[in-house]
Amino acid sequence: MNAIEIYYFSGTGNSLHIARELQERIPGVSLIPIMSVMGEETIRSGSDAVGLVFPIHAFTMPIVFKEFLKKADFSSASYLFAVSSRHSDLKVFTHINRMLKGHKLDACFGVEMPQNYIPVFEVESEEKIAKCESNLQEKLETMVKVITSRQPYQEEKLPLGMRIFIGILFPPLTLFMHATRYMGLQRGFYADSRCTGCGICEKVCLSGKIVTTDGKPCWSPDTDCTYCLACVHYCPAKAIQIRGKRTWRHGRYHHPAVMADDIAGQKQPLEEVTA
Repeated sequence: MNAIEIYYFSGTGNSLHIARELQERIPGVSLIPIMSVMGEETIRSGSDAVGLVFPIHAFTMPIVFKEFLKKADFSSASYLFAVSSRHSDLKVFTHINRMLKGHKLDACFGVEMPQNYIPVFEVESEEKIAKCESNLQEKLETMVKVITSRQPYQEEKLPLGMRIFIGILFPPLTLFMHATRYMGLQRGFYADSRCTGCGICEKVCLSGKIVTTDGKPCWSPDTDCTYCLACVHYCPAKAIQIRGKRTWRHGRYHHPAVMADDIAGQKQPLEEVTA
């Protein structure tokens, strides 16, 4: 079988964990973090099969992942698949198809991993996190079988009533969140008195927005955020907060198998990642 390239974006480890699990089970898989290639004018794959693994932000793909797809050239691939690390409206895969320049996804998978958007929600319970991992391990059997045999696959559609509800509610919310850059979220980050100046938030910041000054993190207003919340969830002191969101009341989550160095490694140039 020809080699498979899997491009991924991961803020708190869910998508990276899925990509690694696929790499472990399928021979010839190489993992490429999209942040390592975003500086290229055209992102061109030379592989016969390409996978995309990404989280869901505001019911669709992250803004940075959309920018990646605008640059991507998968013309060499005869098989394309995508995995979202949260279930959402299946139209996210339709949106990807519209951006694939004459190609379309052959297989689409949605995997319900633990959510981490603490500006609105509390993190999942330990029981729910364990259940998500168990469900992933079960679903990997199907995913591996489909991908290795190059089969078509699509998730089952939701009941009609739910699809109508989602079709009415999600699109305007997504447009609003993207237009407002998640309601100005990137302007709200700060470190509270628990900050020890360890520098982990700067290390895991995928956009390079965080700069440590006088032992404290500062968020540059001139750099766009990826809204991955890695700085929030990997802070060992739980010191990173978001103004007006009461995040100090909420827990923190990152996938237990994905460390801060793994997240930070996405920023390395591609030749260093694949070396």
